[in-house]
Amino acid sequence: MIERLPSILLSLFAAFFVAIASFVISAAYAEHRAAEIDAAATSLAENAAPSVMYLAAARAELRHTQALLSDLVSNAVLGRPLDRHELDEARDNLSRSLDAYLVLPVYPGERKQWQTVAQELGKLGLDIDRVLSLTASGHPDEASKLMDDALRADFDATSEAVMASIELNAQHVRSMAVEIAAKRVRSRGIALALNTASVAFALLACAAAAVQIRRNVRLLWQQGVLLERRADELEQFAGRVAHDVLGPLGAVALALDLALRRCGEGEPARRSIERGRQAVMRVKLITNGLLEFARAGARPEPGARAEVRPVIDDLMVELVPVAVDLGAELRVEPFAPCAVAASPGVLTSILANLIRNALKYLGDSADCRVVIRVLDVRDAVRIEVEDTGPGIAPAIEPLVFEPYVRAQGARVPGMGLGLATVKRLTEAHDGRVGLRTVVGKGSLFWFELPKASAEAARASDVDSGTGA
Repeated sequence: MIERLPSILLSLFAAFFVAIASFVISAAYAEHRAAEIDAAATSLAENAAPSVMYLAAARAELRHTQALLSDLVSNAVLGRPLDRHELDEARDNLSRSLDAYLVLPVYPGERKQWQTVAQELGKLGLDIDRVLSLTASGHPDEASKLMDDALRADFDATSEAVMASIELNAQHVRSMAVEIAAKRVRSRGIALALNTASVAFALLACAAAAVQIRRNVRLLWQQGVLLERRADELEQFAGRVAHDVLGPLGAVALALDLALRRCGEGEPARRSIERGRQAVMRVKLITNGLLEFARAGARPEPGARAEVRPVIDDLMVELVPVAVDLGAELRVEPFAPCAVAASPGVLTSILANLIRNALKYLGDSADCRVVIRVLDVRDAVRIEVEDTGPGIAPAIEPLVFEPYVRAQGARVPGMGLGLATVKRLTEAHDGRVGLRTVVGKGSLFWFELPKASAEAARASDVDSGTGA
């Protein structure tokens, strides 16, 4: 019997080693799949979604340019004064959108498609310059004929080429989405199989241990009275081992059943799914801006109320570290308690957009500072966000609250929707927005929201359990 112990222990160790190895392989495989899902989701968030956004903006500016050029030629034919400012600005916006698209990584086939776009853009640019030259030199009829013939076809061909690039990126979005879904299914299935195998090996090891221990106990019992005490001790030891091993395994089996009913919650596959889910949540930052902007015209709920101080305090906790990283000061001037007729989420969205915008455009100012003020203006609460940045050029100042408008030469990423969202949300809540800026000295953005009514305050007290 003693000679058999090494082989018994070896078989038990082997079984437990296989069980542990199965758990380790399952975890490693889940991490590998998580990395693949992360890569695909990151590509969606940082390449495919921005590419579609910039190309869509370029296509819109292309049609805007066509309309402005047509108006310019029509005015020339009618002998009206010519103003190329809007046309030049539209062409600049088109160039900026395409430049932003070109710095992104490329997918297979995308570079070849861009060559088609570039050819059409080159031809279009030459024909636009010819029309402008004819118009400027006093030949509006020839410019109009060229506009109706060659230029119309140029605009259509360029627009179709840009649309083909959008569709190419959309195809990659669809394929990556399918790939992510397939990897999630495969990861969950293989992880489940590995975990099941590890549990099976553990159960086999436990059964082998129980069988071998009981066999050894019987052999000891047969040796006689002199070995009874040792046999009893061995039996007790066997019982303890069986209890200590089978007990946790039962709990593991129960946990696995519960995890399966909850779609793998607590399993490595679930962790990989959750990690992949966290990565997809980043396009929505180029798109959230789009969604928040699209929904910004919604009317406030009746009786909506937001205390200003808690909202600002929460934002300061989040944004002061951001300011410190930028080497800037972010502070709030003292103010009396007040509340506005909007939900806390709406007030947070407006303030966060203004403060982040101020921090983002501080630039290389010697004194980097953003100051927040809360003022009482009769029936409204006015909140100001003042920065010491470079200010805003007079040409763009009237347009800063419009969608997709950004300061020319801006070096920071963005889609130009933050201030448009501020305006939509504020005006939807019967408020106002405004701007004071001096080039080289900074800007002051402000908005006003109606004060919360006394009825809203009482309703808020009742909801919070502080009412009478």
